[in-house]
Amino acid sequence: MRVKLYHNPQSRAVMVHWLLEEIGCPYELVPVQYDDGSMRSESFLALNPMGKIPVLVDGETVVTETVAIALYLADKFKTPNDLAPAIDDATRGDYLRWIAFQSGAVEPAMMQAGAKFEAKRETAGWGSAELVVDVLEQRISGANPWLLVDKFSAADVVLGGSLSWAVGWKLFPARPGFAAYLERLSERPAYKRVFGSE
Repeated sequence: MRVKLYHNPQSRAVMVHWLLEEIGCPYELVPVQYDDGSMRSESFLALNPMGKIPVLVDGETVVTETVAIALYLADKFKTPNDLAPAIDDATRGDYLRWIAFQSGAVEPAMMQAGAKFEAKRETAGWGSAELVVDVLEQRISGANPWLLVDKFSAADVVLGGSLSWAVGWKLFPARPGFAAYLERLSERPAYKRVFGSE
């Protein structure tokens, strides 16, 4: 059975699209437009009351939120490509940390950088945009070649996808470590299949 991804190429759904290509499981893209009201329809709001994409439907299971979808897919679909450490794998903690860093730190830091608002480092969950960039640069510069060293994972897709947007939209500076990591990601066949067609 194919999973269904509600998708628009100008959304975070592209990261899930890329992940589906990396995993290699059968899927169907369900195109969603921003300006036709479809995300406010009763049927769509039954899938995601937030009226946002991505939304993944796998049989009777509905998953929303990019990180949750990534965790679900990588844990469920282990063949032909396994993109998540097992629950008892020593790298599982690092994997969870960096995949969650996308929504817990990178996303709000991007918003802070784009809107140019001040946030007290002590009270903001992400600290500050500058702190996020510094921590991310330190980690990405040590990726050899991936976050889990020689094992490419869903964390690389989610964190790498967000970093690509942040650098591309000039929300984060184009630091050398970022550029090298993003270049490695862009050479992956699944990346080329998705972003060559978006």
